[in-house]
Amino acid sequence: MKLVSCDPGCTGALALFSDGNLTSVVDMPVLSVRRGKTDKNEVDGHTLAELLRQWAPTAGVIEQVGGMTGQSASAAFNFGRAAGAVEYTLTALNVRLVRVPPVTWKKRLGIKAGKDDSRLAAMRLWPALADQFKRKKDDGRAEAALIGHWYMTTHSMEVGGEGIFG
Repeated sequence: MKLVSCDPGCTGALALFSDGNLTSVVDMPVLSVRRGKTDKNEVDGHTLAELLRQWAPTAGVIEQVGGMTGQSASAAFNFGRAAGAVEYTLTALNVRLVRVPPVTWKKRLGIKAGKDDSRLAAMRLWPALADQFKRKKDDGRAEAALIGHWYMTTHSMEVGGEGIFG
């Protein structure tokens, strides 16, 4: 089985698990697009589709997201577009998709709300790949990998504990 997991958004990431092992973690492919007088990042759908075709996952799991308190309407719309790009690309490739709220996977794995906690948990789970999670901006990579780990532990693909920290 090949599983792709995703922390959506332009600063998010994708992780690939093959036979229960984390094999790849990549930042979300983005491109810069001129909107009015400013350049904005958006998900590069062509690169995303090519990556997913190469990975050929049989299942996918993505964090179920929504607007955040204090977020502007345009920011929420752009974030939704980024999440939708992944969802619809996986659907177009006939990949079965599961959505999981952040509170669900974080509670199951014993992850606190902070992004640093996710990075530290990923480094503990995959010490051979720790360099993929070491920078502050690697939180998307860590969360994509942890979302995949949640899926595997809750779907009996591997034996899971009560949490990464205890």
